Amino acid sequence: MNHQDAFPFFLQERIGYLEESNRRYVAILEMLASSGDFQADLANAREPSDIYRATFAQIRRLLTFDALGFLTNQEDGSFELSLCDPPEAHQRLLGELDHQIMAGSFAWALNRNQAVMSPTGTDQSVLLQVVSTQSRILGMLIGVLPGQGVTIEVPALNALSIVLYTCAYALESATLRQMLREHMTTLEQRVAERTSELEQARAHAVAASQAKSAFLANMSHEIRTPMNAIQGLTELLLDGNFSPEQQHRHLLSIRDSTENLMIIINDILDLSKIEAGKLTLVPRPFRLRQGITDGLHPLAVRAEQKGLRLKIEIDTALPDPFEGDLLKVHQILINLVGNAIKFSEQGVITVSVRPGPASDKGTMLLFCVEDQGIGIPLEAQQRIFETFEQADTTTTKRYGGTGLGLAICQRLTELMDGSIWLESQPGTGSRFYFTVCLQPAAADAVTDTPASPSVPAGGLPPVTGLSILLVDDVDINRELVKAVLASDQHRITEAVNGRAALEAYRDAGFDVVLMDVQMPEMDGLQATAAIRQLEGTMGRPRTPIIAMTAYAAREDQDRCLAAGMDDYLSKPVKPAAILAALQRHCGSAAHIETTPAPPQKTPTPSNSTTPVYARDELLERLGGAEALIPKFIGMFRSGVIKHLEGLEGAVTTGNVNDVRIHSHTIKGSCGNIGAMQMRETAAAIETAAKTGDINGAPAGLELLKRQLQEFFEAAGPR
Repeated sequence: MNHQDAFPFFLQERIGYLEESNRRYVAILEMLASSGDFQADLANAREPSDIYRATFAQIRRLLTFDALGFLTNQEDGSFELSLCDPPEAHQRLLGELDHQIMAGSFAWALNRNQAVMSPTGTDQSVLLQVVSTQSRILGMLIGVLPGQGVTIEVPALNALSIVLYTCAYALESATLRQMLREHMTTLEQRVAERTSELEQARAHAVAASQAKSAFLANMSHEIRTPMNAIQGLTELLLDGNFSPEQQHRHLLSIRDSTENLMIIINDILDLSKIEAGKLTLVPRPFRLRQGITDGLHPLAVRAEQKGLRLKIEIDTALPDPFEGDLLKVHQILINLVGNAIKFSEQGVITVSVRPGPASDKGTMLLFCVEDQGIGIPLEAQQRIFETFEQADTTTTKRYGGTGLGLAICQRLTELMDGSIWLESQPGTGSRFYFTVCLQPAAADAVTDTPASPSVPAGGLPPVTGLSILLVDDVDINRELVKAVLASDQHRITEAVNGRAALEAYRDAGFDVVLMDVQMPEMDGLQATAAIRQLEGTMGRPRTPIIAMTAYAAREDQDRCLAAGMDDYLSKPVKPAAILAALQRHCGSAAHIETTPAPPQKTPTPSNSTTPVYARDELLERLGGAEALIPKFIGMFRSGVIKHLEGLEGAVTTGNVNDVRIHSHTIKGSCGNIGAMQMRETAAAIETAAKTGDINGAPAGLELLKRQLQEFFEAAGPR
């Protein structure tokens, strides 16, 4: 083709380009001319989708697209295809979107304020342009252009940007209008809710008035019932003509009716004090485990009489002692456990205590009283904590009561910065939870009331006539225990180590075993495991094994229980603790299952405040038998000197294990005899030896020798 033939083709191409440009400018002019309609459509739009459709129509006046879509920016930063045109192009646009994300074009478009052109996977072109205001990105326009390699003049792109800016601000305005509408709706809802609350308050006041009337009628019945019994039986007794057995039975009925009447009166008085703000807390130091167990003993007897079993579980992670109003805690527990007994015909009632939620006011304890009784219907659960309310308010109700107990419990828990709630299902039982906030107390803050060796804690009669295996390698420790148990007619067999204990158990069964832990040849843990195995081989019932050891850390307690022991007493063991343990496992209160007493912390030496000779404590262990003191001090002298010599040899040879063993034995002996400064020094040597450190043992040994001399001087002549 020559130059003359090519010239008309060039002119034709140029003319085509100018005609296309002309059409684009015409489209821009038409779009501008229709901007009034566009603005009207945006002003009438009620939903974002209406704004999208109006924007689609305006864009199509400007450019030709096979498909258009709006991607909305979500709160989590993702983009969702909210609307497409035509609707059947939805899947196609999603596919193109994935392709553009993988190609990086989508991220590129997010960072630009103008359109980005990119090829598709199907020989076409895609246009991406962000939809945003000056403050934030609202979404993205995606459009599929017909053909590949399509170009768009700058004026058309500028016009497209104007349309999308207008769309963005319309969307923001619509959002603000929607927020305003929602605010107005919320105000209307609040007014309606407030009106409803006032109506509910009025209805509640009417119901409360009716409940008080029903309560007064019920209270009249509850008071008259025991009063009638007291009055009628008293008249009968005054008339006479009864046998001694009949008189005794009538007097018991009068006593029971008097107790029921006293409960009613106490509930009324407690409630009146609470409502008048005159009920105050009287915090005192107390031991949690002993306090809970002692407080529930009377209810344990009631439960047993009804064929129920009361079980107490106290988390070993809880410290002891605490400072708080133990009587108020007792009042709550007695009410809840009393209800559990009343509404249960069989099964176990479990009282558990464990750490509660964190509190900046003190230590929060979580109590749970669980029964297997009749349960409480859901509709009644909402009202039983209210004053004057009961689960059953009918005249045919089976169980009596004032309906004040749970209301009082709720007020008491609130008084102790706690709360109370329940979980229950009719027919399967109930679980009442409550929390109270207590303050930790110093270990020496609780002054234990001296008890007679023959009267254990809780006021129950002592257990007598038991066959007891007493295992301890230290003579004085065995003699002290025998002195505590001497008046109760027990048959005591002694063993000086675990191997001897196993042989004694093989020859004869025992009611209970009092087992030291640290002993030569076979320690208490090994002996316990062997006894448990022997029980299975010989077909004997499980024998309670109670650890008595100077090891006082929590992990030591856990080791004892894991080895098969049933209880744990930390040396120096007080008579009341021994008697209470025998009562728990062998006496009439053995149906109460309790977790062992918490381990006591091993003190560090503090000779300035610790007595050289705690004579009163020794006298208490001997049951007040002052004449026995010289005998036991003499036994202590011979025993401790032997172990001091052993400790000196272990220090000289650098034998860490022997240092630990001898210091442990010295610690136990000193604690039992009341040589408290020596006990602290020996405990410090033992604690260091457990970590492998005996560098301070020589100095500790010399200190023990000086303290021993001071103890003998304080104890007086032999």
